[in-house]
Amino acid sequence: MKNFKHIIAAGLFLFFLFIAFGSMDDKKNKVSSYKSLESFETSDIHPQELQTQNTDPKKEAIIIKLKEKAKKDWPNDYSTQEYWIDEQLEAYDYMETVEDNPIKQQAQKDWPLDFSTQKYWYEEQIEAKKRIE
Repeated sequence: MKNFKHIIAAGLFLFFLFIAFGSMDDKKNKVSSYKSLESFETSDIHPQELQTQNTDPKKEAIIIKLKEKAKKDWPNDYSTQEYWIDEQLEAYDYMETVEDNPIKQQAQKDWPLDFSTQKYWYEEQIEAKKRIE
């Protein structure tokens, strides 16, 4: 019975070790559209450098603002900063594909730097509009 407990404990340890290393590998393979947060300082970028870094200066300006907000909101929590920025950029990309209309304009006005809320509110409004028409 004692050996069985050791085998179970070792198995659980290996299982959790496998899970931990598996999630680390996912993070290594993740491709992001911005520099590593640990080495990035917004003061390091000059406006003329934005044009050479990316073909979309508007998106680069948004990324800088998102990084500043994330750094302010979660000063020492880099994984939360990264997650939040990724979510915002995904929603930003979505909102860029949406045809300009009064609903989109209202979302942008109400939540200028919160693209995930813009996306959520926009989609909710479109669905509600379809239901009542």
